[in-house]
Amino acid sequence: LLVLRSMVSEYAMRDSSNLNKLAMVSPAPFQLYVWPQRLLMLGPAYASAQHRHHAAQIAFGLDGPVIFESPHTGIHRADMLLISPNAPHAHPAFGALAFLYLWPESTEWLHFSGREKGDVVPLTFDPRLRSIARCAAVGDAVAASSLVDGLIRRSASSALSDDALVSRAVTLINRSLDGPITLAAVAKAHLSPSRLAHRFREATGVPLRRYVLWSRLRIATEAVMRGASLTEAAHLAGFADSAHLSRTFRAMFGVAPSLLFKPGQANVTFCETAAIS
Repeated sequence: LLVLRSMVSEYAMRDSSNLNKLAMVSPAPFQLYVWPQRLLMLGPAYASAQHRHHAAQIAFGLDGPVIFESPHTGIHRADMLLISPNAPHAHPAFGALAFLYLWPESTEWLHFSGREKGDVVPLTFDPRLRSIARCAAVGDAVAASSLVDGLIRRSASSALSDDALVSRAVTLINRSLDGPITLAAVAKAHLSPSRLAHRFREATGVPLRRYVLWSRLRIATEAVMRGASLTEAAHLAGFADSAHLSRTFRAMFGVAPSLLFKPGQANVTFCETAAIS
């Protein structure tokens, strides 16, 4: 335990320049699978000084246990760990990992067993998930969906409901991502803002405002993967500049977008669209 604490503390005490430093243990690129209410990332571990992010995170190693440190509860070494939203944590960089990020406002998180424990906690782990994760790590989208089902212990279907008004709202949002979007504007001529907000969450699993932010990050990611600069992607997705995009991305996932957006570094699958490499 003292060795583990020393190892993690070494990373945790370093300055922020070490955040997201890749472990030199795997040449494989990152695989990212993006849904409206979740993000699945598989790939080499990266060293992380103590940080926190808005999204809930489920982490497990593709080859063995993962190690995280919490300033509140100390060292955790387990096959699978839950990092609650905004919980400070750090981890060293070795091995290959799978990370599932869930919106704290999503119905998936609200129904997730164990979320009430808070901070960093071990979860019951099914070893069969590792073989599924290894398939997802090489681009198998079906395996990625099965992996999410196994991690959240319920069907993770991302399809919208048949609510025509919500579908129109989604279309309007996607057409307006390069500018400001308000609930009142989306609801205009259809429903009261409060009623639309209720129906939108029922249909998508997330609040409208969070759906807009996720959509902006999604559009920016897709633009960069198609060759746009971070500045171009930021403006296309309605962010003030590349710094605004980077801050938002890191606050949500604890990962700088520059880590993932280097050429050849990541394969991204938007699960309602085609894969982009």
